[in-house]
Amino acid sequence: MKVLGLDLAAFGPFTNLRLDFQEAGLHILYGPNEVGKSSALRALKAWLFGVPHNSPDDFLHGNPSLRVGGRLRHSDGSELAFFR
Repeated sequence: MKVLGLDLAAFGPFTNLRLDFQEAGLHILYGPNEVGKSSALRALKAWLFGVPHNSPDDFLHGNPSLRVGGRLRHSDGSELAFFR
């Protein structure tokens, strides 16, 4: 499966941010300290496996309000999009 995009609707320091990974190749997120690189990685994990009950990413949006979504493409070309 390939991650086509990650929608950080309300997660950690992000509100309504979309990360687009549709271009072929390797995608690297980089930047100075404290801009959200680790939060984006936790968002990817939360999207795929569920938001932890006591998430450390509820400082801007309360834990019940956390929303993260995205799109996946299977090797057969089918796509799946969902939010948690």
